[in-house]
Amino acid sequence: MKIAIVGTGYVGLVTGTCFSEMGIDVTCVDVQESKIKSLKKGIIPIYEPGLEDMVHRNYTAGRLKFATDLEECLDEVEVV
Repeated sequence: MKIAIVGTGYVGLVTGTCFSEMGIDVTCVDVQESKIKSLKKGIIPIYEPGLEDMVHRNYTAGRLKFATDLEECLDEVEVV
């Protein structure tokens, strides 16, 4: 399954990461370009125990992606 999560704040980032940890392909979308650039570099803007390791693991595995344009990923996902 492929899903998109809108927003990479506390709820969106944690939820998207947990779904990717379960093997689901997730694209987390946020309009803040700087936040997406930071996430792609491995800079996590919030603290939740274990989150940083999970983000790195799933981003490296290709199950967790970050984007700034929701429309660009709509054809790729089944659920938003």
